[in-house]
Amino acid sequence: MKNTIVFFLLFVFTFNLGGSFVILKIQQHHIRREIVHQIKQGISEKELTRITVSSENENQLIWKDKEEFSYKGTMYDIVHVEILNENTKVYHCISDSQETNLIAKYNKELQKTQKDKNRRTNTVKTVKFIEKINPLPQKEELAFLNKKIRPNFVYHENYASLSLEILSPPPKQVL
Repeated sequence: MKNTIVFFLLFVFTFNLGGSFVILKIQQHHIRREIVHQIKQGISEKELTRITVSSENENQLIWKDKEEFSYKGTMYDIVHVEILNENTKVYHCISDSQETNLIAKYNKELQKTQKDKNRRTNTVKTVKFIEKINPLPQKEELAFLNKKIRPNFVYHENYASLSLEILSPPPKQVL
């Protein structure tokens, strides 16, 4: 039972540290499989996006792998390449809007998380700085600042003592 709890907590903490990245990669893989399936089924030329790349604007392409690149913030999957001359190529691609949206959401969440961490760090730094300038009084000073001594119980008002006086004579013995 203890081992199960230990492994479960280890999984939860590990997932908290890097789980969103793992989910991103799984979703990316699923989207890429869909795109490859579409390419294998065949796509009409009308549905393809043509990107003409010369040696001048070649540095605007950010390659993810040999079949996929990012251009002006949008992901593209290459169906085929047409070479016009030495310096110019035309890439016939599928615009991968699903993956573009997925990466945009991930980056947005990452920035939000980073902003929250910075905010927490700044708050901690501010509190420590203020403590250095004007240290807070010690706990003893705070506890006994306006101390009034009051008894916990008021015995004389609520206590009725047992009477030890003999109010009547003892009974007589009958034989």
